[in-house]
Amino acid sequence: MRPQVVQRSTKPLSNDHKMVLKKLDDFEKVISKLDKPDAIMPTLKELGIFFKGEIWIHFAKEEDVLFPEMEKFMPVEGGPIGVMLLEHEELRKVNDEFQKGLEAYVKNPNDTKAVALIKQNGMNIIQILRQHINKEDNILFMMAEMHLDNAQTRNILKAYEEVEKRFHN
Repeated sequence: MRPQVVQRSTKPLSNDHKMVLKKLDDFEKVISKLDKPDAIMPTLKELGIFFKGEIWIHFAKEEDVLFPEMEKFMPVEGGPIGVMLLEHEELRKVNDEFQKGLEAYVKNPNDTKAVALIKQNGMNIIQILRQHINKEDNILFMMAEMHLDNAQTRNILKAYEEVEKRFHN
């Protein structure tokens, strides 16, 4: 009897990354057209919602599920997990400023402070997330797959579903 093949524990996260990268491309286009609010407002609002909610589900899967499993075989401090956690915190701060700019821009697209907040923080989000995703996909996730066994992977995949339920209920 052959052992059951289990989906990689990082595959759902990598799939999320593909979607996020597409969102970042859209974000970049929108930021370049803030002087045309009628053309970009629906997409900008959608991106605001995404960066207010969906992205944090992904972070919760990493912070609450994957990283604790990885801590069993690698240190947090001074290692890749610690770097990812610091970047998550930085993204939360930058996103808070972006959200403030978005809220003001929706009320008044001619608000120069709002435009500046969106541009600066939006470009920071784009830059940080692209680098962050690259590090996770090409370093951290490969390390996870080298060390996690099938039982851990099954538990991780089940726990991801629990995170999804927690956020969507």
